[in-house]
Amino acid sequence: MLDVLRANKNSVLTWVILVAIAVVFVVSFGPGTRGFTDRNVQAASYAAKVDGNTVTAAEFEQAYAQLFRLYQQRAGNALTRELADQLGLRSMAMNQLVERELVLTEAARHGLRVSDEEVSRTVHEMPGFKNAGGEFDFELYRRITSNSYGSPGKFEERLRQDLVSQRMLALVRQGVKVPEEEVRQAWLSDADKANLVMVRFPFASFRPEVKVSEAEAKSFLARNAARVEQFYKDNAARYHRPKRVHARHILVRVDEQGGAEADQAARQKVDALAARLAGGEDFGTLASAVSDDPGSKDRGGDLGFFGPGTMAKPFEDAAFALQPGQVSPPVRTRFGWHLVKVEAVQAAEEQPLAQVQEAIARELAEGEAAKALALKRAQAALAAARAGKALGALFPPPGQADAGKKEPRKGPAIAAEETGPFTPSGDFVPRAGAMPGLAADAARADAGQLLPKVYQSSEAALVAQVKERSRPDPARYPEARQQVQRRLRARREAEVEGAWVKALRQRATVKVNEAFLRGDLALPSVDLE
Repeated sequence: MLDVLRANKNSVLTWVILVAIAVVFVVSFGPGTRGFTDRNVQAASYAAKVDGNTVTAAEFEQAYAQLFRLYQQRAGNALTRELADQLGLRSMAMNQLVERELVLTEAARHGLRVSDEEVSRTVHEMPGFKNAGGEFDFELYRRITSNSYGSPGKFEERLRQDLVSQRMLALVRQGVKVPEEEVRQAWLSDADKANLVMVRFPFASFRPEVKVSEAEAKSFLARNAARVEQFYKDNAARYHRPKRVHARHILVRVDEQGGAEADQAARQKVDALAARLAGGEDFGTLASAVSDDPGSKDRGGDLGFFGPGTMAKPFEDAAFALQPGQVSPPVRTRFGWHLVKVEAVQAAEEQPLAQVQEAIARELAEGEAAKALALKRAQAALAAARAGKALGALFPPPGQADAGKKEPRKGPAIAAEETGPFTPSGDFVPRAGAMPGLAADAARADAGQLLPKVYQSSEAALVAQVKERSRPDPARYPEARQQVQRRLRARREAEVEGAWVKALRQRATVKVNEAFLRGDLALPSVDLE
Protein backbone atom coordinates (compact mmCIF):
# COMPACT_ATOMS: atom_id res chain seq x y z
CA MET A 1 0.00 0.00 0.00
CA LEU A 2 2.90 2.38 0.74
CA ASP A 3 4.14 1.80 -2.80
CA VAL A 4 0.74 2.79 -4.15
CA LEU A 5 0.86 6.02 -2.14
CA ARG A 6 4.28 6.90 -3.54
CA ALA A 7 3.09 6.21 -7.07
CA ASN A 8 0.01 8.43 -6.77
CA LYS A 9 1.35 11.31 -4.71
CA ASN A 10 0.56 13.90 -7.39
CA SER A 11 -3.06 12.82 -8.03
CA VAL A 12 -6.05 15.17 -7.39
CA LEU A 13 -9.35 14.34 -5.66
CA THR A 14 -12.40 16.50 -6.18
CA TRP A 15 -13.10 18.97 -3.37
CA VAL A 16 -16.58 17.57 -2.78
CA ILE A 17 -15.20 14.14 -1.88
CA LEU A 18 -12.32 15.68 0.06
CA VAL A 19 -14.59 17.77 2.29
CA ALA A 20 -17.05 14.93 2.91
CA ILE A 21 -14.33 12.48 3.87
CA ALA A 22 -12.24 14.97 5.83
CA VAL A 23 -15.15 16.03 8.01
CA VAL A 24 -16.21 12.48 8.85
CA PHE A 25 -12.64 11.29 9.28
CA VAL A 26 -11.29 14.15 11.38
CA VAL A 27 -14.36 14.84 13.53
CA SER A 28 -15.67 11.33 14.12
CA PHE A 29 -12.76 8.97 13.78
CA GLY A 30 -9.64 11.06 13.46
CA PRO A 31 -6.29 10.80 15.20
CA GLY A 32 -5.71 12.06 18.68
CA THR A 33 -4.32 9.29 20.86
CA ARG A 34 -1.64 6.66 20.97
CA GLY A 35 -2.47 2.99 21.21
CA PHE A 36 -4.18 1.44 24.21
CA THR A 37 -1.84 -0.07 26.77
CA ASP A 38 -1.65 -3.83 27.18
CA ARG A 39 -2.83 -3.51 30.78
CA ASN A 40 -6.15 -1.97 29.77
CA VAL A 41 -6.71 -4.27 26.82
CA GLN A 42 -6.40 -7.18 29.19
CA ALA A 43 -8.67 -5.51 31.74
CA ALA A 44 -11.34 -4.67 29.13
CA SER A 45 -11.17 -6.97 26.15
CA TYR A 46 -14.00 -5.24 24.29
CA ALA A 47 -16.00 -2.02 24.32
CA ALA A 48 -18.97 -3.45 22.40
CA LYS A 49 -20.00 -6.45 20.34
CA VAL A 50 -22.18 -5.84 17.30
CA ASP A 51 -23.63 -8.99 15.71
CA GLY A 52 -20.50 -10.82 16.81
CA ASN A 53 -18.07 -8.15 15.60
CA THR A 54 -15.91 -6.59 18.30
CA VAL A 55 -15.44 -2.88 18.90
CA THR A 56 -12.14 -2.79 20.76
CA ALA A 57 -11.16 -0.82 23.82
CA ALA A 58 -8.60 1.00 21.68
CA GLU A 59 -11.32 2.11 19.23
CA PHE A 60 -13.43 3.46 22.09
CA GLU A 61 -10.41 5.25 23.50
CA GLN A 62 -9.75 6.96 20.19
CA ALA A 63 -13.40 7.90 19.53
CA TYR A 64 -13.88 9.28 23.03
CA ALA A 65 -10.66 11.30 22.90
CA GLN A 66 -11.58 12.81 19.53
CA LEU A 67 -15.08 13.71 20.73
CA PHE A 68 -13.66 15.20 23.93
CA ARG A 69 -11.27 17.42 21.96
CA LEU A 70 -14.04 18.55 19.61
CA TYR A 71 -16.22 19.67 22.53
CA GLN A 72 -13.18 21.15 24.26
CA GLN A 73 -12.51 23.36 21.24
CA ARG A 74 -16.13 24.52 21.22
CA ALA A 75 -16.02 25.24 24.95
CA GLY A 76 -12.76 27.19 24.76
CA ASN A 77 -10.80 24.57 26.69
CA ALA A 78 -13.26 24.84 29.60
CA LEU A 79 -14.38 21.21 29.28
CA THR A 80 -13.38 18.94 32.17
CA ARG A 81 -13.73 15.18 32.54
CA GLU A 82 -16.56 15.74 35.00
CA LEU A 83 -18.48 18.00 32.59
CA ALA A 84 -17.86 15.54 29.75
CA ASP A 85 -19.50 12.83 31.84
CA GLN A 86 -22.48 15.10 32.51
CA LEU A 87 -22.83 15.77 28.77
CA GLY A 88 -22.79 12.03 28.07
CA LEU A 89 -19.74 12.03 25.78
CA ARG A 90 -18.96 8.41 26.64
CA SER A 91 -22.38 7.30 25.41
CA MET A 92 -22.05 9.47 22.32
CA ALA A 93 -18.68 7.92 21.46
CA MET A 94 -20.05 4.42 22.01
CA ASN A 95 -23.07 5.10 19.80
CA GLN A 96 -20.80 6.41 17.04
CA LEU A 97 -18.76 3.20 17.11
CA VAL A 98 -21.75 0.86 17.25
CA GLU A 99 -23.51 2.64 14.39
CA ARG A 100 -20.31 2.71 12.37
CA GLU A 101 -19.97 -1.05 12.78
CA LEU A 102 -23.58 -1.53 11.67
CA VAL A 103 -23.02 0.59 8.55
CA LEU A 104 -19.83 -1.31 7.65
CA THR A 105 -21.62 -4.64 8.03
CA GLU A 106 -24.40 -3.46 5.75
CA ALA A 107 -21.84 -2.16 3.24
CA ALA A 108 -20.17 -5.57 3.16
CA ARG A 109 -23.56 -7.19 2.55
CA HIS A 110 -24.00 -4.90 -0.46
CA GLY A 111 -20.53 -5.78 -1.72
CA LEU A 112 -19.15 -2.24 -1.47
CA ARG A 113 -15.37 -1.96 -1.81
CA VAL A 114 -12.77 0.83 -1.94
CA SER A 115 -9.60 0.30 -3.94
CA ASP A 116 -6.02 1.08 -2.89
CA GLU A 117 -5.96 3.83 -5.51
CA GLU A 118 -9.01 5.56 -3.96
CA VAL A 119 -7.43 5.43 -0.52
CA SER A 120 -4.19 6.82 -1.95
CA ARG A 121 -5.93 9.70 -3.72
CA THR A 122 -7.77 10.62 -0.53
CA VAL A 123 -4.59 10.55 1.55
CA HIS A 124 -2.69 12.71 -0.91
CA GLU A 125 -5.37 15.42 -0.77
CA MET A 126 -5.45 15.67 3.03
CA PRO A 127 -3.94 19.02 4.08
CA GLY A 128 -2.41 17.54 7.21
CA PHE A 129 0.03 15.47 5.19
CA LYS A 130 1.31 18.30 3.00
CA ASN A 131 4.45 20.35 3.50
CA ALA A 132 4.74 24.14 3.48
CA GLY A 133 4.84 24.12 -0.30
CA GLY A 134 1.52 22.27 -0.56
CA GLU A 135 3.10 18.99 -1.71
CA PHE A 136 2.39 15.60 -0.18
CA ASP A 137 5.17 14.78 2.31
CA PHE A 138 5.54 11.02 2.67
CA GLU A 139 7.83 11.20 5.70
CA LEU A 140 5.40 13.53 7.46
CA TYR A 141 2.59 11.13 6.59
CA ARG A 142 4.52 8.13 7.91
CA ARG A 143 5.42 9.90 11.14
CA ILE A 144 1.88 11.16 11.90
CA THR A 145 0.14 7.89 11.13
CA SER A 146 2.71 5.86 13.07
CA ASN A 147 2.31 8.08 16.12
CA SER A 148 -1.49 8.17 15.98
CA TYR A 149 -2.40 4.70 14.67
CA GLY A 150 0.69 2.57 15.16
CA SER A 151 1.53 2.35 11.47
CA PRO A 152 0.52 3.75 8.07
CA GLY A 153 -1.12 0.43 7.27
CA LYS A 154 -3.48 0.65 10.25
CA PHE A 155 -4.35 4.22 9.35
CA GLU A 156 -5.07 3.24 5.75
CA GLU A 157 -7.34 0.41 6.82
CA ARG A 158 -9.28 2.77 9.05
CA LEU A 159 -9.56 5.28 6.22
CA ARG A 160 -10.74 2.54 3.86
CA GLN A 161 -13.52 1.69 6.31
CA ASP A 162 -14.52 5.36 6.53
CA LEU A 163 -14.73 5.60 2.74
CA VAL A 164 -16.82 2.44 2.55
CA SER A 165 -19.11 3.76 5.28
CA GLN A 166 -19.59 7.04 3.40
CA ARG A 167 -20.35 5.17 0.19
CA MET A 168 -23.00 3.10 1.96
CA LEU A 169 -24.63 6.18 3.48
CA ALA A 170 -24.57 7.92 0.10
CA LEU A 171 -26.59 5.00 -1.30
CA VAL A 172 -29.13 5.42 1.48
CA ARG A 173 -29.44 9.15 0.81
CA GLN A 174 -29.56 9.04 -2.97
CA GLY A 175 -33.24 8.14 -3.14
CA VAL A 176 -34.37 11.20 -1.20
CA LYS A 177 -36.76 13.45 -3.11
CA VAL A 178 -38.26 16.77 -2.07
CA PRO A 179 -41.65 17.49 -3.71
CA GLU A 180 -41.95 20.83 -5.46
CA GLU A 181 -44.94 21.79 -3.34
CA GLU A 182 -42.92 21.25 -0.18
CA VAL A 183 -40.18 23.52 -1.52
CA ARG A 184 -42.71 26.22 -2.36
CA GLN A 185 -44.38 26.00 1.05
CA ALA A 186 -41.01 26.27 2.79
CA TRP A 187 -40.15 29.33 0.73
CA LEU A 188 -43.54 30.89 1.51
CA SER A 189 -42.88 30.34 5.21
CA ASP A 190 -39.39 31.83 4.96
CA ALA A 191 -40.63 34.90 3.10
CA ASP A 192 -43.64 35.50 5.37
CA LYS A 193 -42.31 37.57 8.29
CA ALA A 194 -43.66 39.84 10.99
CA ASN A 195 -41.92 41.92 13.64
CA LEU A 196 -44.02 43.05 16.58
CA VAL A 197 -43.63 45.70 19.23
CA MET A 198 -45.16 44.10 22.30
CA VAL A 199 -45.68 44.81 25.96
CA ARG A 200 -45.81 41.87 28.34
CA PHE A 201 -47.52 42.05 31.73
CA PRO A 202 -46.11 39.08 33.69
CA PHE A 203 -48.59 37.94 36.32
CA ALA A 204 -45.81 37.33 38.86
CA SER A 205 -44.67 40.96 38.56
CA PHE A 206 -47.94 42.15 40.10
CA ARG A 207 -47.81 39.93 43.19
CA PRO A 208 -46.16 42.65 45.33
CA GLU A 209 -49.22 44.84 44.74
CA VAL A 210 -51.61 42.14 45.95
CA LYS A 211 -52.57 41.55 49.58
CA VAL A 212 -54.63 38.53 50.65
CA SER A 213 -55.90 38.58 54.24
CA GLU A 214 -56.11 35.55 56.50
CA ALA A 215 -59.88 35.53 56.16
CA GLU A 216 -59.63 35.66 52.36
CA ALA A 217 -57.14 32.78 52.34
CA LYS A 218 -59.45 30.64 54.50
CA SER A 219 -62.41 31.49 52.28
CA PHE A 220 -60.40 30.52 49.19
CA LEU A 221 -59.44 27.22 50.85
CA ALA A 222 -63.06 26.43 51.64
CA ARG A 223 -64.05 27.00 48.01
CA ASN A 224 -61.01 25.31 46.40
CA ALA A 225 -59.94 22.43 48.70
CA ALA A 226 -59.42 20.02 45.79
CA ARG A 227 -57.31 22.56 43.91
CA VAL A 228 -55.14 23.17 46.98
CA GLU A 229 -54.62 19.43 47.44
CA GLN A 230 -53.63 19.03 43.78
CA PHE A 231 -51.10 21.87 44.09
CA TYR A 232 -49.63 20.10 47.12
CA LYS A 233 -49.23 16.88 45.09
CA ASP A 234 -47.83 18.64 42.04
CA ASN A 235 -45.20 20.43 44.14
CA ALA A 236 -44.25 17.57 46.44
CA ALA A 237 -40.56 18.54 46.39
CA ARG A 238 -41.41 21.77 48.25
CA TYR A 239 -43.05 19.91 51.12
CA HIS A 240 -41.06 16.68 51.27
CA ARG A 241 -37.41 17.70 51.45
CA PRO A 242 -34.80 14.93 51.79
CA LYS A 243 -31.79 15.18 54.06
CA ARG A 244 -29.14 17.60 52.77
CA VAL A 245 -25.58 18.24 53.87
CA HIS A 246 -23.25 21.21 53.53
CA ALA A 247 -19.78 19.83 52.83
CA ARG A 248 -16.25 20.73 51.83
CA HIS A 249 -13.75 18.41 50.22
CA ILE A 250 -10.12 18.08 49.27
CA LEU A 251 -9.44 16.14 46.06
CA VAL A 252 -6.19 14.40 45.22
CA ARG A 253 -6.61 13.52 41.57
CA VAL A 254 -5.18 10.19 40.38
CA ASP A 255 -3.06 10.22 37.22
CA GLU A 256 -4.99 7.88 34.91
CA GLN A 257 -1.81 6.98 33.05
CA GLY A 258 -0.01 5.86 36.20
CA GLY A 259 -1.99 2.73 37.06
CA ALA A 260 -1.65 1.18 40.53
CA GLU A 261 1.49 3.16 41.33
CA ALA A 262 -0.28 6.48 40.73
CA ASP A 263 -3.25 5.37 42.81
CA GLN A 264 -0.94 4.36 45.68
CA ALA A 265 0.94 7.68 45.50
CA ALA A 266 -2.34 9.63 45.61
CA ARG A 267 -3.51 7.57 48.58
CA GLN A 268 -0.29 8.31 50.44
CA LYS A 269 -0.74 12.02 49.72
CA VAL A 270 -4.32 12.06 50.98
CA ASP A 271 -3.29 10.13 54.12
CA ALA A 272 -0.66 12.80 54.80
CA LEU A 273 -3.31 15.52 54.38
CA ALA A 274 -5.62 13.67 56.78
CA ALA A 275 -2.82 13.63 59.33
CA ARG A 276 -2.35 17.39 58.96
CA LEU A 277 -6.05 17.94 59.58
CA ALA A 278 -5.92 15.68 62.63
CA GLY A 279 -3.03 17.84 63.83
CA GLY A 280 -5.28 20.90 63.85
CA GLU A 281 -4.90 22.55 60.43
CA ASP A 282 -7.97 24.31 59.05
CA PHE A 283 -9.81 22.28 56.41
CA GLY A 284 -10.75 25.24 54.20
CA THR A 285 -7.27 26.72 54.26
CA LEU A 286 -5.71 23.38 53.37
CA ALA A 287 -8.24 22.78 50.57
CA SER A 288 -7.44 26.19 49.04
CA ALA A 289 -3.74 25.30 49.07
CA VAL A 290 -3.70 21.70 47.80
CA SER A 291 -7.05 20.50 46.39
CA ASP A 292 -7.07 19.36 42.76
CA ASP A 293 -10.71 20.37 42.25
CA PRO A 294 -10.62 23.72 40.38
CA GLY A 295 -14.36 24.23 40.87
CA SER A 296 -14.19 24.41 44.68
CA LYS A 297 -10.53 25.04 45.52
CA ASP A 298 -10.84 28.83 45.60
CA ARG A 299 -13.76 28.47 48.03
CA GLY A 300 -11.82 26.31 50.45
CA GLY A 301 -13.35 23.15 48.97
CA ASP A 302 -16.89 24.39 49.72
CA LEU A 303 -19.56 22.46 47.81
CA GLY A 304 -22.56 24.08 49.48
CA PHE A 305 -25.65 22.07 50.38
CA PHE A 306 -26.53 19.01 48.30
CA GLY A 307 -29.01 16.17 48.55
CA PRO A 308 -29.12 12.52 47.48
CA GLY A 309 -28.14 11.71 43.89
CA THR A 310 -25.95 14.77 43.38
CA MET A 311 -22.46 13.42 44.02
CA ALA A 312 -20.62 10.21 43.14
CA LYS A 313 -22.04 7.38 45.25
CA PRO A 314 -18.95 6.70 47.45
CA PHE A 315 -18.60 10.44 48.08
CA GLU A 316 -22.28 10.82 48.92
CA ASP A 317 -22.26 7.79 51.27
CA ALA A 318 -19.28 9.22 53.16
CA ALA A 319 -20.76 12.73 53.45
CA PHE A 320 -24.18 11.56 54.62
CA ALA A 321 -22.62 9.39 57.33
CA LEU A 322 -20.87 12.37 58.98
CA GLN A 323 -22.00 14.76 61.69
CA PRO A 324 -21.25 18.51 61.48
CA GLY A 325 -17.56 19.14 62.06
CA GLN A 326 -16.47 15.57 61.25
CA VAL A 327 -13.96 14.66 58.52
CA SER A 328 -14.24 11.40 56.59
CA PRO A 329 -11.50 8.83 56.04
CA PRO A 330 -10.08 8.92 52.48
CA VAL A 331 -12.81 8.20 49.91
CA ARG A 332 -12.07 6.87 46.39
CA THR A 333 -14.18 7.91 43.40
CA ARG A 334 -13.35 7.80 39.71
CA PHE A 335 -11.93 11.32 40.08
CA GLY A 336 -9.39 10.39 42.73
CA TRP A 337 -9.09 10.40 46.52
CA HIS A 338 -11.19 12.77 48.66
CA LEU A 339 -11.35 14.00 52.22
CA VAL A 340 -14.83 15.23 53.10
CA LYS A 341 -15.84 17.55 55.92
CA VAL A 342 -19.47 18.20 56.75
CA GLU A 343 -20.22 21.73 57.93
CA ALA A 344 -23.97 21.40 58.53
CA VAL A 345 -26.82 18.92 58.13
CA GLN A 346 -30.41 19.70 57.20
CA ALA A 347 -32.63 16.88 58.39
CA ALA A 348 -35.31 15.49 56.10
CA GLU A 349 -38.46 17.57 56.40
CA GLU A 350 -42.01 16.40 55.84
CA GLN A 351 -44.80 19.00 55.83
CA PRO A 352 -48.28 17.42 55.80
CA LEU A 353 -51.07 19.03 53.79
CA ALA A 354 -52.89 20.16 56.89
CA GLN A 355 -49.84 22.16 57.94
CA VAL A 356 -49.43 24.04 54.66
CA GLN A 357 -52.88 24.13 53.05
CA GLU A 358 -53.68 27.68 54.21
CA ALA A 359 -50.33 28.95 52.88
CA ILE A 360 -51.03 27.22 49.56
CA ALA A 361 -54.49 28.78 49.44
CA ARG A 362 -52.97 32.20 50.05
CA GLU A 363 -50.41 31.65 47.28
CA LEU A 364 -53.08 30.57 44.78
CA ALA A 365 -55.37 33.46 45.74
CA GLU A 366 -52.51 35.92 45.33
CA GLY A 367 -51.78 34.42 41.93
CA GLU A 368 -55.36 34.91 40.78
CA ALA A 369 -55.45 38.48 42.07
CA ALA A 370 -52.11 39.29 40.42
CA LYS A 371 -53.37 37.86 37.13
CA ALA A 372 -56.52 39.95 37.31
CA LEU A 373 -54.48 43.07 37.99
CA ALA A 374 -52.11 42.33 35.09
CA LEU A 375 -55.06 41.85 32.72
CA LYS A 376 -56.57 45.14 33.91
CA ARG A 377 -53.31 46.97 33.20
CA ALA A 378 -53.04 45.30 29.79
CA GLN A 379 -56.59 46.33 28.88
CA ALA A 380 -55.75 49.92 29.90
CA ALA A 381 -52.64 49.84 27.71
CA LEU A 382 -54.68 48.54 24.76
CA ALA A 383 -57.24 51.34 25.23
CA ALA A 384 -54.48 53.97 25.32
CA ALA A 385 -52.91 52.55 22.15
CA ARG A 386 -56.30 52.57 20.40
CA ALA A 387 -56.51 56.27 21.28
CA GLY A 388 -53.42 56.85 19.17
CA LYS A 389 -50.48 56.40 21.54
CA ALA A 390 -47.68 54.13 20.35
CA LEU A 391 -46.80 51.24 22.64
CA GLY A 392 -43.14 52.27 22.59
CA ALA A 393 -44.07 55.69 23.90
CA LEU A 394 -46.47 54.31 26.49
CA PHE A 395 -43.89 51.86 27.81
CA PRO A 396 -40.38 53.19 27.08
CA PRO A 397 -37.24 51.55 28.49
CA PRO A 398 -36.92 52.06 32.28
CA GLY A 399 -34.14 54.66 31.92
CA GLN A 400 -36.29 56.80 29.66
CA ALA A 401 -39.55 56.21 31.47
CA ASP A 402 -38.69 58.35 34.49
CA ALA A 403 -36.78 61.08 32.65
CA GLY A 404 -38.37 64.47 33.31
CA LYS A 405 -40.83 63.06 35.84
CA LYS A 406 -40.96 64.28 39.42
CA GLU A 407 -41.92 60.84 40.68
CA PRO A 408 -40.73 57.46 39.38
CA ARG A 409 -43.18 55.22 37.58
CA LYS A 410 -45.17 53.06 40.00
CA GLY A 411 -45.67 49.31 39.70
CA PRO A 412 -43.47 46.72 38.00
CA ALA A 413 -40.91 47.88 35.43
CA ILE A 414 -42.62 47.03 32.15
CA ALA A 415 -41.24 48.18 28.81
CA ALA A 416 -42.06 47.60 25.18
CA GLU A 417 -39.80 45.22 23.24
CA GLU A 418 -39.58 43.74 19.78
CA THR A 419 -40.08 40.12 18.88
CA GLY A 420 -37.67 40.35 15.96
CA PRO A 421 -38.71 38.93 12.55
CA PHE A 422 -40.57 35.59 12.74
CA THR A 423 -42.92 33.52 10.63
CA PRO A 424 -46.42 34.11 12.02
CA SER A 425 -47.76 30.58 12.30
CA GLY A 426 -48.66 28.39 15.26
CA ASP A 427 -48.90 29.78 18.79
CA PHE A 428 -45.24 30.40 19.58
CA VAL A 429 -43.92 33.95 19.21
CA PRO A 430 -40.28 34.88 19.96
CA ARG A 431 -39.78 36.55 23.38
CA ALA A 432 -43.46 36.04 24.12
CA GLY A 433 -43.71 32.26 24.22
CA ALA A 434 -46.95 30.43 23.48
CA MET A 435 -49.64 33.07 23.03
CA PRO A 436 -52.78 31.58 21.44
CA GLY A 437 -54.11 33.73 18.61
CA LEU A 438 -51.25 36.23 18.58
CA ALA A 439 -49.40 34.87 15.53
CA ALA A 440 -52.63 34.35 13.59
CA ASP A 441 -53.72 37.95 14.15
CA ALA A 442 -50.23 39.18 13.25
CA ALA A 443 -50.39 37.21 9.99
CA ARG A 444 -53.54 39.06 8.97
CA ALA A 445 -52.31 42.51 9.98
CA ASP A 446 -50.26 45.13 8.16
CA ALA A 447 -47.30 47.21 9.33
CA GLY A 448 -48.31 49.81 11.94
CA GLN A 449 -51.54 48.05 12.86
CA LEU A 450 -52.44 47.52 16.53
CA LEU A 451 -53.55 43.95 17.21
CA PRO A 452 -57.17 43.78 18.37
CA LYS A 453 -57.08 42.29 21.88
CA VAL A 454 -55.14 41.34 25.00
CA TYR A 455 -53.45 37.96 24.57
CA GLN A 456 -52.77 35.54 27.39
CA SER A 457 -50.40 32.72 28.20
CA SER A 458 -50.12 30.84 31.48
CA GLU A 459 -47.62 33.42 32.71
CA ALA A 460 -48.44 36.81 31.20
CA ALA A 461 -50.85 39.11 29.37
CA LEU A 462 -49.70 40.93 26.24
CA VAL A 463 -50.62 43.70 23.84
CA ALA A 464 -48.86 44.12 20.51
CA GLN A 465 -48.50 46.28 17.44
CA VAL A 466 -47.07 45.27 14.07
CA LYS A 467 -43.85 47.14 13.37
CA GLU A 468 -42.84 45.37 10.14
CA ARG A 469 -44.70 42.99 7.87
CA SER A 470 -43.40 41.29 4.73
CA ARG A 471 -45.30 38.84 2.56
CA PRO A 472 -44.03 36.48 -0.16
CA ASP A 473 -43.51 37.89 -3.64
CA PRO A 474 -44.16 35.05 -6.14
CA ALA A 475 -41.82 36.69 -8.67
CA ARG A 476 -38.85 36.01 -6.36
CA TYR A 477 -39.52 32.29 -5.93
CA PRO A 478 -37.44 31.06 -8.91
CA GLU A 479 -34.23 32.68 -7.66
CA ALA A 480 -34.68 31.28 -4.13
CA ARG A 481 -35.95 27.83 -5.10
CA GLN A 482 -32.61 26.04 -5.44
CA GLN A 483 -31.27 27.18 -2.08
CA VAL A 484 -34.47 26.18 -0.29
CA GLN A 485 -34.48 22.82 -2.06
CA ARG A 486 -30.88 22.11 -0.98
CA ARG A 487 -31.72 22.93 2.63
CA LEU A 488 -34.79 20.70 2.65
CA ARG A 489 -32.95 17.88 0.94
CA ALA A 490 -30.11 17.99 3.48
CA ARG A 491 -32.63 17.85 6.30
CA ARG A 492 -34.56 15.00 4.69
CA GLU A 493 -31.35 13.06 3.99
CA ALA A 494 -30.34 13.35 7.64
CA GLU A 495 -33.76 12.09 8.71
CA VAL A 496 -33.68 9.15 6.28
CA GLU A 497 -30.12 8.25 7.25
CA GLY A 498 -30.97 8.41 10.96
CA ALA A 499 -34.06 6.24 10.54
CA TRP A 500 -32.09 3.71 8.49
CA VAL A 501 -29.33 3.42 11.09
CA LYS A 502 -31.94 3.16 13.86
CA ALA A 503 -33.60 0.28 12.01
CA LEU A 504 -30.24 -1.47 11.64
CA ARG A 505 -29.66 -1.20 15.37
CA GLN A 506 -33.11 -2.52 16.23
CA ARG A 507 -32.44 -5.64 14.14
CA ALA A 508 -28.91 -6.13 15.44
CA THR A 509 -27.60 -7.87 18.54
CA VAL A 510 -25.60 -5.23 20.39
CA LYS A 511 -23.80 -5.82 23.66
CA VAL A 512 -22.15 -2.75 25.20
CA ASN A 513 -19.54 -2.94 27.95
CA GLU A 514 -21.26 -0.71 30.50
CA ALA A 515 -17.97 -0.18 32.37
CA PHE A 516 -16.87 2.18 29.59
CA LEU A 517 -20.07 4.22 29.84
CA ARG A 518 -19.78 4.54 33.61
CA GLY A 519 -16.12 5.51 33.38
CA ASP A 520 -15.10 2.64 35.68
CA LEU A 521 -12.26 1.70 33.34
CA ALA A 522 -9.47 4.24 33.05
CA LEU A 523 -8.20 5.32 29.65
CA PRO A 524 -4.54 5.71 30.59
CA SER A 525 -3.21 6.69 27.20
CA VAL A 526 -5.70 9.50 26.60
CA ASP A 527 -4.20 12.85 27.51
CA LEU A 528 -7.33 15.01 27.74
CA GLU A 529 -5.97 17.89 29.78
